[in-house]
Amino acid sequence: QIPLSLAQQRMWFLNRFDTASGANNIPAAIELRGILDVPALSSAIDDVVDRHESLRTYYPEVDGTGYQMVRDVVESGVTLEIESIEADAVARRVQELAFAGFDVTQQVPVRLHLLHLGTDHYVFVLVAHHITADGSSVAPMVRDIMTAYAARSAGNAPGWEPLAVQYADYTLWQHEVLGSDDDPESV
Repeated sequence: QIPLSLAQQRMWFLNRFDTASGANNIPAAIELRGILDVPALSSAIDDVVDRHESLRTYYPEVDGTGYQMVRDVVESGVTLEIESIEADAVARRVQELAFAGFDVTQQVPVRLHLLHLGTDHYVFVLVAHHITADGSSVAPMVRDIMTAYAARSAGNAPGWEPLAVQYADYTLWQHEVLGSDDDPESV
């Protein structure tokens, strides 16, 4: 069992009080116009979810303590949901997606939707709970999706190197360096 980082412990604790709250969600909505290869975008999202363990991690508990459980891409449940929508309903739908809560003990707290407004007009919505991502994570995540989409649109897999470190590695390092609350000798 991979323990929670100190920051994740706080987010996990707060989520236990109100799983319906979207207060700790980090949303992004991107309007897309032009020809969109939806299957390539869906494959690109799978590529990014595969690349970043945190995008396929949920946080169950054992004896009242949360931990990180990394799933494989298929088991993660993180997929691109596609829905047709009228242009005048987009703002309300984005708001619903952004503010809907997650139960981080039951599901990977990432939501991806492609709202189709009509011919060559879309809004891509990404929502992640703060236990999974932070404000600094959104830009690299979108960049990786764009990189993978460009590759998939050309019929290729993205040519990136595997990441040298995942968030779980950082968490284990943090616990090793700081020690434990019940150890008076630890930092």
